[in-house]
Order: sequence, then C-alpha cells, then structure tokens
Amino acid sequence: MSLFEELKEELDYINRAIESLPLSGVHEILGVPARYMLLMGGKRLRPLLCVLSAELVGGDYRKTEKAFLALELIHNGTLIHDDIIDEDLLRRGKPSVHVKFGGKRAVLTGDILLSLGLRYASETGNIEVVRVLSETASKMVQGVALQTFLRRRLVSEERYLEIAYLKSGAMFEASALLGGLLSTDRRDHIALLGELGKNFGVAYQIRDDIAGVFSDSSLGKPPGSDILNGDPNLPLIYAVSSGDISEGDRRYLMGLFEGGKGEMDIDRIRGIYIESGALGRSIKAMELFAEKSRESLEVFEESEAKRKLLSFLDYFYKDFKPKKLLASI
Repeated sequence: MSLFEELKEELDYINRAIESLPLSGVHEILGVPARYMLLMGGKRLRPLLCVLSAELVGGDYRKTEKAFLALELIHNGTLIHDDIIDEDLLRRGKPSVHVKFGGKRAVLTGDILLSLGLRYASETGNIEVVRVLSETASKMVQGVALQTFLRRRLVSEERYLEIAYLKSGAMFEASALLGGLLSTDRRDHIALLGELGKNFGVAYQIRDDIAGVFSDSSLGKPPGSDILNGDPNLPLIYAVSSGDISEGDRRYLMGLFEGGKGEMDIDRIRGIYIESGALGRSIKAMELFAEKSRESLEVFEESEAKRKLLSFLDYFYKDFKPKKLLASI
C-alpha cells in the first residue's frame, strides 16, 4: 500500500475541505484565479502534517480544518507571488497564475489568499494559531527576499540553510505546531512537533534542490531551472567548493549560475554533481535533517498515528530515487 493510499481518509477529508472552500465573499475577478490555484493539485503535505500531528497527540484531525485551510491558503498565496518574482511559467505542470490571468491580477490573487488565510486562522478561536501563522508568513516573505536579493551570488552553506528554513522549514514547522496546539496542552509535545516540522521542511527543500536536477521535471519546471535562475541551491554550493571538480567544470557551472550565455547541458551538470561528490553530500544533508525530524517522535508512545508519521517521513527520504545514482560515484 502506498503512502497516499494509507492516508486516504485524511487526504480525502483535506481535499473535500479545500474543494468546498467558500469564496462567496470574494469578487470573481480574484475568485476565479484563486480557485484555479487552490485546485491545481499538489500533495497537500502541509495540511497532512497538521492532521497527522493532531492525531499523534490524541486529537481529532477534523477539528484542525480551519487551521489547515489557513495553512493552504497562505502557502498558495506565497506561491503565486514566488512565481511572479521568479518569472516561472509553470506551477505543478500548469500555467502559473500570472501567465494565465496576468501579472496584476495574480499579485492581487496572492494577496486575497493571504488575507483569507488569516481569516480562517482567526476562526479557530485560538490566538496562538493566529500568532504562529502571522510569524510564519513573515518568515516566508523574508526567505523569498533573501533568495531574490542573493540571486546569482554564491552563498555559504549556512546562509543557504537559513533561506531553506525561512522559505520551506517555517511553514512545515507551523503545520505540525498547529496540529499540536489544537489537540493538546502539553507544551513539550507541541515543541517537539515544531522541531519535527522544521527539520522535515529543511530536508524537503534540499530534496527539492536535488530533484530539480535529477528528475525529468520538478513540480512542472524544466530540470536545472534553479541554476539558470541563479537561485541558491545546495548541490551547486557543494559542487563548486569541491576539491574533486575541474576548473573547467567549475567555470561552466558558475557561468550558468551567474547568467552567462553558455548552453545548459543537464547531463553534464548531473555528471559534475555525481563526480564531485555534490550529489552524495546533498543527500547526506537531506538525510541528516530527516533523521532529526524522526528523532522528535521518539518520546511518543507507539500508535497508529506515530506509524503514519514515520511512513510519511520515510516516503520522502528513505526511498528517494536519486540515491541510486550514488552507486556510480
């Protein structure tokens, strides 16, 4: 049984809630692109982490509906803005909102989704939920700002991890925290859930960097787009700092990353990442954060909810396909 078959009950509940989300108070000028974005697909990882965290501490995942709707609204609002900033033409294999509806309409659609997210957060009746989500939105904006203003500049591993936390880790951290906040008064358990989500999110960002080169497509984007866009990514950082990379290969990678006119050869890039050890180091970094995420579960008693969460983590890290490429190093 696959992970998403195992989590079918929770995932069906999440999808029904999102599909039936009322946008009656939103003018169709924004409601149509908002609905387009929300129904574009995706794995619903953040809502799933929220409901699984609630189940882990004995809560009823159905009582997290307002919270996970807030998460998904805010997440999708920031994605629309990200696509505009990055000039990405595709999102999940479909035309980005700004491509389909125009840039000005897309900006405002992102704004309305963020506003709706805060409204649903307030409807939980829990001020901590509002605080966590408002702080998370602030972190995500800062992460995008850092990535944007550091574009085409090679950053340190430490700065990369800071951006990875702000852009990705913070939202997963909030997802797990909200499930806990709405289901238990145990502050120690809530804190552990936050750590689980934070480390999962950083690992997920590293995984996304790797998939962006070693998969045929990454969320509908052509492979290698991070390099062409000049976005900081861990495989590139490791490759150009490696003692096992030739000067010619280093100049080639940096020429692409810095916006040179060289033609991208994805097979050459993959070969450089493998031969320089960058792929192996990136996978190890991903697994380190994934293992930290698993460690947060150790204090919890064995349960069906814990088993589901462990399966959730393993699905994204233990069986990650590019890992097989290490055999050729």
